Amino acid sequence: MTGPISGFSIGLPLGWHPVPSGEVPPEWAEVTAAAVVAGAAVPEGTVDALARQLLEVKASVDATRVRGAHSAVLVEHPEAPTIQAMMTMVLGRQLGLEAYEEQLEHVVENVDTAQVMGKQAIEATVPAGDVRGAHFLIGHLPAQEDPAGVHLEERVHLGVFPHECPDMIDVTAIAAGIGIFEDLPAVVVGLLEDLEVTRGVAA
Repeated sequence: MTGPISGFSIGLPLGWHPVPSGEVPPEWAEVTAAAVVAGAAVPEGTVDALARQLLEVKASVDATRVRGAHSAVLVEHPEAPTIQAMMTMVLGRQLGLEAYEEQLEHVVENVDTAQVMGKQAIEATVPAGDVRGAHFLIGHLPAQEDPAGVHLEERVHLGVFPHECPDMIDVTAIAAGIGIFEDLPAVVVGLLEDLEVTRGVAA
């Protein structure tokens, strides 16, 4: 077995924008939103609305308190900018395929109002390694448990397992709504084609 993962990076295609973790300048969200819509004819207030969405995503990323997370959001249409999905990637130390698949059985275990409505296994191979995971449809009940108020969430959990390596890259992608993507797993696996993993020296 070769050495552990010492670092990783991913080249984001057009439409994807990085979301930093930790401290950022106060103007980060507004500057980023303005860059996203640059050159597009948008109504007044559009930049402010997108900046608020970016801050909400950043708050959710920071709330995980996971150090070293790489996050990004997808905004495909600058002329009508809204966040369509978010993706987060983190390094999983000493996490093998069997242990990762066990984790996937408990993705909503700590959320009383959430229930897995559908799950489909995903298998692929990218230059960085083997990809294993699942595509989830998760139902979220409102506090009053009114079935008519169920909110559906589309989510993909993937693990990238470099060959003969004790570590992996844990990838989570969440769509902003149902029906936005024809094939969310394909979109995420496509992104992982540009994932680069740096390996250290085995002890």
